[in-house]
Amino acid sequence: MNNKPRVAIIHDYLNAHGGQEDVTNAIWELWPDAPIYTALWDPSAFKETGAFKGATIRVPKWATNRFVNKFYKYFTFLYPLMFQSLNLKDYDIVISSSANFAKGVTTGKNQIHISYIHTPPRFLYGYPTETSKRDFWYWNIVLKPLDFLLRLWDQEAARRPNFLVCNSTEVLMRIKKFYGRDATIIHPFPVIKEHLVKNDSPKGDYYLVISRISRYKNVDKVVKACAFLKRKLIIAGTGKNFADVKKIVDEENTKGANIETMGFVSEEKKAQLLASCRAFIYNVSQEDFGIAPLEAMYFGKPCIVPNEGGFKDTVCNEYNGVFSKSVEVVGLIEAIKKFENLENKIDWKKNCQKTASMFTKEKFQREFKQFVEEKWRNHA
Repeated sequence: MNNKPRVAIIHDYLNAHGGQEDVTNAIWELWPDAPIYTALWDPSAFKETGAFKGATIRVPKWATNRFVNKFYKYFTFLYPLMFQSLNLKDYDIVISSSANFAKGVTTGKNQIHISYIHTPPRFLYGYPTETSKRDFWYWNIVLKPLDFLLRLWDQEAARRPNFLVCNSTEVLMRIKKFYGRDATIIHPFPVIKEHLVKNDSPKGDYYLVISRISRYKNVDKVVKACAFLKRKLIIAGTGKNFADVKKIVDEENTKGANIETMGFVSEEKKAQLLASCRAFIYNVSQEDFGIAPLEAMYFGKPCIVPNEGGFKDTVCNEYNGVFSKSVEVVGLIEAIKKFENLENKIDWKKNCQKTASMFTKEKFQREFKQFVEEKWRNHA
C-alpha cells in the first residue's frame, strides 16, 4: 500500500453555498490533490467565498445541462444511481460528505470509505424541508412510492462506508435510529471574516433574524411574536417564502409593529447587524446542527432557539442563549420575555464568545485529519 494514500472526496451537490459545503471545502483543503466528485457543479455559487479554488471537480456531463441544474430536485431518483456507479477503484481513501446520496458510493476491501453525515435525508424521514410538495395529495401519489424505494436504497447505502462521522448529537441519534450504526461526532464551524468582527459596535434595540426565508425556518412565527410584544425586528435573507413573510410583515406594521425586511445583505452588512442586535432569533424546527447561532455568538450575541435538534450541542440555556419551548408563536413570546428578564443579569458577550471559540475550522480540520489518518494506519 502507498505511504501517501490517494484520496477522493464525494459531495452531494455543489450548486449552492452553505455549511455543508464549508465542511467539504475544509476537508478538501486537507487533501488538496484529491478530486471532488459531485452530482451538480455551479462555480458561480462559490465565486465570492473562495471555496474550492483550484479544486478538480468531476461531475457527470448530463448533470451540467442547464435544465437539469435548474430543476435538479425533479431528478432526485437519478442521483443514487450516479453515485453508486462512480468508479473509485484508483483511490485508497474515499471521503464522502453527505446529507443525501453521496454516502452510497461503492468501494473495495482494500479501500476505506469515511462518510461525514450532515443528516440522513430530511425529506425521506419526515423532517421539515424547504419543499411543501409532500403536503399535497396529488404529489404524494408519485412521491410516496418513490420515497419508499429511496429509503430502502438509503438504508442499504448507509451500510457501505467503513466509518461514519456526523455533526451533532441530534444527527448521531438519527443515524442510530434509521441506520442502526454508530458514528463519531466532529462538530462543524461557522466561517467568519475576522476583520468584520468589531468589539465597539453600539448596541441596538432590535432582534435579528438572518436566514433563508423558507417554510421550515418559521420566520413568520418570529414576526408574529415580535409584533405581539411590540418589539423591533430586522429580517435579513431571501428565499422562496419571502413574499409570504413580507405580506405578514406589512400587515403587522399597519397595526403598529416595527419590523423591517432587508432581503439579501452583504457580509459587511450582516456583520453590522449581528454586532448591534439585542439577540439573534433562529426559529428552525429540528435543525441538524445550526451554524447561524454560532455566527451570532462570535459577535457576542445570545440566541433564542427551540429546545430541540442540533442546537443542544451549542446553546446552553441562560448561559449563551435562551431556549423556547417550541417553534410556535406562544413559545417564542415566552422565550423573548425570559431573555429580557435576564438581559442585564448575564455576561452574554463573554459566554457567547467563549462558546464560539470552541467551534473553529482549525479544530475541525485537526480532529478530522486525525480521525482519517488513524483509520488508515489501522487499515494499512
